Parts: sequence; structure tokens; C-alpha cells
Amino acid sequence: MDYRSGSPDNDKMGKNIARLITLVSEHINIMQEEEENLIRITRKIKKVEQPFRNILELRFVEGMKIEEVSVEIDKTYRYTKTLIKNAIKEYAKL
Repeated sequence: MDYRSGSPDNDKMGKNIARLITLVSEHINIMQEEEENLIRITRKIKKVEQPFRNILELRFVEGMKIEEVSVEIDKTYRYTKTLIKNAIKEYAKL
């Protein structure tokens, strides 16, 4: 491998480094956008009345599965699905 300036290997490495820097920058931007979206969604969820607020936080902020939410709130799976559906409707009204 030739590390002298202007060699094909050096040009390729430079291009790869530039591409990596671009990808890292894009990834950082995506992460910042996701964080902003989560903050916006969380603020909106806080405006939803209970028990729907709790349901939305468990399901969509904490990322729990429906089964996990039903155990957390001590309700049946079927009833939890209904609560989630109604919570989403309440959220959409805002």
C-alpha cells in the first residue's frame, strides 16, 4: 500500500474518509430530528387526559408492546387494545 501523497490508495482513503464524515453528519442530523419529534410528541401527549396519557406514554414513548402495557395497567389484552385505540383518538383531537 502506497501512502505517498497523490497515490491512488491515498485518494481512495481520502474519499472514504470524506464519505464517512458525511454519513456521520447525516446520522447526527437524523438523531437530532428524532429527538425533536419525540419532544414534540411527548409535549402533546402531556395534554391528553388520563388514563389515555399513561397509555400513550407506555406504548409509544417507552415502546412497550400491547401485552406489556396490559400487564402494567392490569387490564386484559383486548381491553388494552381498545384503550390504546381511544387514546390515539384523543391524541389526534389535539
